[in-house]
Amino acid sequence: MAFTSPESPAGGASAELQARIAQRTDARCLAQMLVFLRRSYVFMPAGLIVLYLGVQAGEPVWLGVWFAAWSLNLALIYREAGHLQSAPPEAASASLERATVLWLRTGLLPAAIFLLLFVRASENALLLATLMVSMGAGSAVLAVSGVVRAYLAYAGPITVVLTVGWLWRGGPLGYFLALFVAVLFPFAISGVRLHRQALVDLVTLLEQNEALTQSAAQARDRAEAASAAKTRFFAAASHDLRQPLHALSINATTLDLVARRAEDPVLRNISQGIVSALRQGRALLDALLDVSRLDAHAVTTHLAAHEAQAVLAAVRDEYMAQASERGLHIELAPGATPLWVHTDVDQLMRILGNLVDNAVKFTRQGGVQLSVQRAPQGGVLIRVSDSGPGIAAAEQERVFEEFYQVGNPARDRSQGLGLGLAIVRRTALLLGIELQMFSELGRGTVFELRLPAAVAAPASSAADPAARPDGLALSVLVVDDEPEALMSMCTYLQQLGWAATGAASSDGALRVLAGGFVPQVLAVDYRLQGETGLDVIARLRRQIPGLPAVLVTGDTSPARLREFLSCAALVLHKPVDGQELADALAEAVRAQQPGHLAQGQVCGDRIVDETARAPRSAGEAA
Repeated sequence: MAFTSPESPAGGASAELQARIAQRTDARCLAQMLVFLRRSYVFMPAGLIVLYLGVQAGEPVWLGVWFAAWSLNLALIYREAGHLQSAPPEAASASLERATVLWLRTGLLPAAIFLLLFVRASENALLLATLMVSMGAGSAVLAVSGVVRAYLAYAGPITVVLTVGWLWRGGPLGYFLALFVAVLFPFAISGVRLHRQALVDLVTLLEQNEALTQSAAQARDRAEAASAAKTRFFAAASHDLRQPLHALSINATTLDLVARRAEDPVLRNISQGIVSALRQGRALLDALLDVSRLDAHAVTTHLAAHEAQAVLAAVRDEYMAQASERGLHIELAPGATPLWVHTDVDQLMRILGNLVDNAVKFTRQGGVQLSVQRAPQGGVLIRVSDSGPGIAAAEQERVFEEFYQVGNPARDRSQGLGLGLAIVRRTALLLGIELQMFSELGRGTVFELRLPAAVAAPASSAADPAARPDGLALSVLVVDDEPEALMSMCTYLQQLGWAATGAASSDGALRVLAGGFVPQVLAVDYRLQGETGLDVIARLRRQIPGLPAVLVTGDTSPARLREFLSCAALVLHKPVDGQELADALAEAVRAQQPGHLAQGQVCGDRIVDETARAPRSAGEAA
């Protein structure tokens, strides 16, 4: 039987919830009751006083027997309460019944001895005993932990005996004490009920908090699962779309090369149109890859000191032509003194490029202004301002979501995928840049980037751009199990005047080596039949130690990106055009020369993520 309060523990709560609250309340009541029952030995001094009073009244034998029985009862109660403490929580209601019986046994023997004391003891002795027992009954209000039945079992017999006994004694003192005990008892019961209700309220609050915590945890798990599914979708979609575009991109570059040599204007216009369309498609795919890389924490940063005005000038120069085509201008506010920032310049330029690209796409008249100044609270403040239509307050947080675009319900592809500002926020978080946006409809938008200041770097620390492979003829071994991609890569490299031959597997590549072909560099697809490009690189390096390699892949999943990073491979992400492939192969060869980074142990090359070299006009519209 559950000891439940007559009040509802939670208004409108389900029967199941009320039952759970009642069970948990019973368990708490039981735990507290058993603690007090196991401390019942504290009543021993009171028993000794009663024994003394009995001896004074000339009843040593009977009181001695009573005291022995009372002491034994306390010892047995201590033992049984210990057993109940080890009972399972689901047995709390049944254990409360047994605990109530123990409280009854605790109160019966004191009630029994008072029958004798009223007959034989003096009035002063009875008064002292009454006060002691009344104090004990008052303390039991907390000891029974809100269980009314347990309090009735303990204090009921004593209350009846004291009330009847003092009435039988009579006199002003007797009647007063009888009334005092009779009135004290209902007050005590009221206190027990209030204690019970307080416990019910506490357990109800705990239930509500646990439900809220569980709901929050479930919402978090759903959000994390949705985010992981979105990342997997980005990676899978990017991979599946890149595969067919890869061979087409190489062939388009080859067609453009042939058209220029043939000096055929029609063929060249066609080839340039194909190349332009492919470049736009690749820009969209690279935006997907950016999100996947950032979510996978697969973007490595190279922090150094950079002059902020020079970075803004480079961004302005890159987008000047695009802005001019739309009749807009890009202004760079003059700086009073050079300001240096501590950041990764490539990632910072990607952030600024996305912001400027968005501004140019959505601004109809006026233009974009870039400025840099010292921040009032320290650091350096870079601003990108435009005179565009502005963004409504209700939209300002949503523009940082993936695929969300303001004013593009038709999904005009010229406005991108809606990933630009999502990439900006992720990249800013990666670099520890504080990003803020201020916008008002009809008054344009301002983005502020707060970066840590840096000490000016020595002139010698500036990195020189790598030399292009013009005039460089290399021998290249291409490994790809897709015939179209293999043929297109080899054809393009041969058109450059390079020695290029292909194989579909590591076994085929080893046969090429056995035939006398000595490559200077490898171009290897990652996904092959029955093996990976990393396996191919490892096998060929047993034949030619330190052979540089470029890994070509359409796989952009977070797990794969981390694997590539750990292998230290030079990576190109599909679709790759011919010029990018040639540049990467030349870069891999140059990396072997003195003054460049040493080869790794597994894949043998440092990582170069070619998506970082994609034109920053790939930034997507908000």
